[in-house]
Amino acid sequence: MDKRLNVLLNNLNVLLVEDEINLKQIISESINPYVKQIYEDVNGLDGLETFQYHDIDLIITDINMLRMNGLRMVSEIRKFNPTIPVIFLTAYDTDENILQAIELNNSNLLKKPFDKKQLLTTMMMTVGQNCVNDCDIDLLHGYKYCKKSKELTYKKNPIELTKIEKRLLELLIHNKQHTVSFEIIENYVWQEKGATPETIRSYIKKLRKKIHPEIIKNVQGIGYKLDI
Repeated sequence: MDKRLNVLLNNLNVLLVEDEINLKQIISESINPYVKQIYEDVNGLDGLETFQYHDIDLIITDINMLRMNGLRMVSEIRKFNPTIPVIFLTAYDTDENILQAIELNNSNLLKKPFDKKQLLTTMMMTVGQNCVNDCDIDLLHGYKYCKKSKELTYKKNPIELTKIEKRLLELLIHNKQHTVSFEIIENYVWQEKGATPETIRSYIKKLRKKIHPEIIKNVQGIGYKLDI
């Protein structure tokens, strides 16, 4: 099991959102040897902010929390990233019905109390379900993007992206074939700094120079979409 854990989990940045401080510490200590980085919060509102500031690969979150619950947080995050894998922690059977009702994809439920083995196994299952999303994304005409390594290549040769260009491309890839509004681009890519439509257009232009330009479509007055 340890070998599989190292393969599946060692490059993961994990967002852990849990308002029970002792449980949060136990979870953090349990998974710390296996993952790359853990970001910790005690409510969904802070978790949402942390997600916007960092590159997160897996979310582990309680459902019932003050300020913003886990379901609401994940629903907001899915507006930016519809495929992020999630593990919901809950002590209540009724929460399972809520999860089934809203039909969140790429998610698993872990009932409290649980032990370390159950937690790590659920992480492996959740990440494993999402492995198909880690494969190379064909951006046409020899361009590819690997979601696992976050690397853009042209005929296997790496292409350097700035931090903003990388976040912009990832956002478009996560929402391919769907229009991403200027507001969502501003909130996800620039966060609290903000960006004017002219700034966004400027970075779209820069990104188009590094990939096949015709795959980024302008949706007049609304935003952009990746047409692949």
